[in-house]
Amino acid sequence: MSLIGEKIKERRTLMQWTQEMLAQKLETTKHVISNWERGVANPDHKQIAVLANVFEVTADYLLGLTEYPEPQFRDPFGQIYFLPAIDYSFIKGASWDLVKLLNSGIDLSVNGELLPVEDKRLLSALVEQTIKRIQQVRRQTKELTEEEL
Repeated sequence: MSLIGEKIKERRTLMQWTQEMLAQKLETTKHVISNWERGVANPDHKQIAVLANVFEVTADYLLGLTEYPEPQFRDPFGQIYFLPAIDYSFIKGASWDLVKLLNSGIDLSVNGELLPVEDKRLLSALVEQTIKRIQQVRRQTKELTEEEL
């Protein structure tokens, strides 16, 4: 499999699309997608631009020239800044809002494996429900403690 083929398959599966679904978005056939993913053929420069747009990543990322899927640049101090395609409001000073991070569109992984979008949605709902339950138990515990005094 070629590097670009690996990236295409990685992004397609991350988006939970079949080869047929991606082919429809690109106005091509699933056989073309299959050939790219297996390294039998490579997309031309126009198709790479369309793929980058569909996957919402840079062409550099698809070509393996960077590990950052989002468009970015370095400031004069060498810090990487990402363009505003992603909402970074989950960063509040030194802490991060976990639910907003899960829903931000940033690639997240566990043990080196990218989390699919649906898994991040489920994790987000689970975190919200867990936090609500913890707060409820704290209130109940506080009420019981106050009653005992």
